[in-house]
Amino acid sequence: MANKKYELTETVNSNYAGQEAQGYISASLLSGTTLSEGNLTVLNNVKYKANLRKITIAGQAGNLMADATCNFLDSGEVTYAERVLTPKDLDVNTEICKKEFIQTWEGANMTAGLNGTLPLDFGDYLISQTAERVSAEIEQSIWDGNGGNNGQFDGFKLLLSADGTVNTVAGTTINAGNVVDEIQKVITATPNTVYGKEDYAIYVPTSALKFYVQSQATLGYGNLYNMNNEFAYTFNGVPIKHAPGLADDTMVAGRKSNMFFGIDGSRSEVRLLDMSDLDGSDNVRIVMRFATGVNYAFGSDMVLYS
Repeated sequence: MANKKYELTETVNSNYAGQEAQGYISASLLSGTTLSEGNLTVLNNVKYKANLRKITIAGQAGNLMADATCNFLDSGEVTYAERVLTPKDLDVNTEICKKEFIQTWEGANMTAGLNGTLPLDFGDYLISQTAERVSAEIEQSIWDGNGGNNGQFDGFKLLLSADGTVNTVAGTTINAGNVVDEIQKVITATPNTVYGKEDYAIYVPTSALKFYVQSQATLGYGNLYNMNNEFAYTFNGVPIKHAPGLADDTMVAGRKSNMFFGIDGSRSEVRLLDMSDLDGSDNVRIVMRFATGVNYAFGSDMVLYS
């Protein structure tokens, strides 16, 4: 099948809102390392806020169970508290020149044809290029974001730092010589009720991950010399998760089921505005609007190394 030659006189106007925009927005928000690897619990369709309810059951003498009797004897009390995940409204407004992307688009479509896959619509291709950049910024905000900064939402590091119930570890400058000892400090600070759970993991920045791989290779662990994408990083049985958005010399430990990424799909919008009919230029404006954020439920189940 011959590849279609894109003409600059063609227009690429598109307008998607709500559920129609979800596919494009998801590609932008969920394609970063942390979310594409399924390392957080994703809450879709968060309407303005999500209450992350915490239930604490306190029994008498530290135990909920008691010896059986014929009467109902209250052996403990249930208390409720909650943290709130409030997605922040964000948008993307960018303008790109069509002719700067035509060659790469046609090249991608030629490859798609050879592989037997469907070629991308030019408008979809422009959106995908923008989504790649957005996903990198989302990855950064998830871990190191500050909602007081333009284009960011509060990330886990900021949220955990402000919570007095979080287990904290005083950090240092991590290198290949001390990375194992520093990871061990995070494990030591992990509550016994969390350690060993199936979804418990330690999240590390790129620098710490590189130092960890270097340290293990130096010790002669041969499988680290020829790793592929299916290799799973672990430390004494604990999964090590790559979190590119984390700042150097920072680590976070917790359960995936306690760490949330929320999206308000009802406020999603994607628009492509071809400017050729308006000002005679070869520019296309891309507009994205969405709302997203992160939070956790139990601070006492989290560890922050910083």
